[in-house]
Amino acid sequence: MSHTVDMANAKFRLFSGALKIAVTALALFLCLFADSHVFETTGAIGSILSAFAATFRDSEMQWMVFLCVAVNLLTFLLLQYRVSGSNFWRTANPSLWLAGLLFLGALVYAFNYPAAAQSTQSLMLLAGAALGSGAAVWACFEARSQKPEVRNGFLVLVISILVILLTVASLWHPNLGSPFEYRGHARWSGPWDNPNIYGLLIGTGIVLAIGSAVLNFEFLVFSKSNTGSWKGYRKWWKVIFVVLCLFAATLMGRGLLHSYSRGAWLATLCGLAYLFWSSVQCPPVFAALRRGKKSEVQSRWIYWLKKNWLPFSVILASAFALSFWQFRHTEWHPARRVFSSANMNDFSWRNRIAAWKGTLQIMAEHPWLGAGWHQPESLYENYYLPPKVNESAAVQLNDYLTLGATIGIPALLCFVTYIWLSLNQKSGVGIQMPEVGGGQGASPTLDFGLPPSLRFVAASWASDWSRTVCRAGTVVLIIGFWFDGGLFNLSTASMFWILLELGASESIPEKVVVPA
Repeated sequence: MSHTVDMANAKFRLFSGALKIAVTALALFLCLFADSHVFETTGAIGSILSAFAATFRDSEMQWMVFLCVAVNLLTFLLLQYRVSGSNFWRTANPSLWLAGLLFLGALVYAFNYPAAAQSTQSLMLLAGAALGSGAAVWACFEARSQKPEVRNGFLVLVISILVILLTVASLWHPNLGSPFEYRGHARWSGPWDNPNIYGLLIGTGIVLAIGSAVLNFEFLVFSKSNTGSWKGYRKWWKVIFVVLCLFAATLMGRGLLHSYSRGAWLATLCGLAYLFWSSVQCPPVFAALRRGKKSEVQSRWIYWLKKNWLPFSVILASAFALSFWQFRHTEWHPARRVFSSANMNDFSWRNRIAAWKGTLQIMAEHPWLGAGWHQPESLYENYYLPPKVNESAAVQLNDYLTLGATIGIPALLCFVTYIWLSLNQKSGVGIQMPEVGGGQGASPTLDFGLPPSLRFVAASWASDWSRTVCRAGTVVLIIGFWFDGGLFNLSTASMFWILLELGASESIPEKVVVPA
């Protein structure tokens, strides 16, 4: 009888796990590709998506959709803080500032609904926040219901699925005949209709893939240093996973290069720098376990880097300046694309600067509640567009200034504060040293290739690092939104809110005992 019950429980766990993977993969797939032009003319799928888009743009229906999404968002926020046990009404709470941003946005939306309903910007902002909060709620439930060794399972699942989807997208080019070119070379845009959006998403995928490779490589090195060997199928699976992540990053790197998106290149470098700096900081849970001569050498190197970061940065900047002077006439197109930023005849960055000036003027004239949804574009085109500039679309390429001009400077400050607090969320894991570690209730099915006394501690570090990887992916989008926009685009906005909320989700407070 007990054997039958065990078999039934095993089948149920297998089915529930497969269902969770399928639902998560479908949700992320729709977030990334639902607005792709590939599906616009694809039979039944295109008809369904077109019907949804028409509903969102219908002024008689949009307010009902807006209200429904707002109710879902409030529910997710209440659930998130009820599950985590945190106090919502504290200034260090990112969601409090997010609520302030969305309240101001909803206020402007209600005051000038006829104009706001002409676009989906307000709805996209609210829906993205609801999507991210829903992902954070799911992560909180997983953290409370699972054993410590698998608390970061949902984060790893999301990161892995995104890496797979974005790797496929980097190789998927249904529109190579697109009008986007750079000096006769087609700019890749993948399944999307904009090479800048393509570059931002692929750059995010590169950071996620490299972060996943670092996670598994750390466990390999630490496991070998504590067990003396790399035997065991789980460890070899980690080797294969590291190789696959690096291969995926290489494929996506090729796609990023062919996007010729300077903003995406800079954003990816910033994301990788954030990932590198986070690994240099080394979370205390894992640093406490590192012993031996190799650890001493690494600690000295980290200390030197922290102490000399300013002259080191000056050296890097000088090397870049010398490279620019030496290779400014190179024929390699990616390098020419980078160095064209200093070309006074480059209309791309000149249009952006003109748009920034015009947007700042709009913000100065409408500081408190902005000009209203869907208004800055027409205001810039009619009143602030310089005579020598014929293109007014550049005003939409800086989401931060657009947000300030649309719903006011207080809302922009709420948004920036929300991002800053989310990126600086600290783990709730505490450390106590040294004591003799016992079994810690470790799970025999997920041992990280480590001794039983160290599995709980390694799992705590893995959870911290998974959130760090999510934040690094968010950094790519944060930088990219300044140059190329994307906060009101479904694919980039959904990735931004999901990764930011998962990266900011707090751990369930635990006391970690490091074995002596």
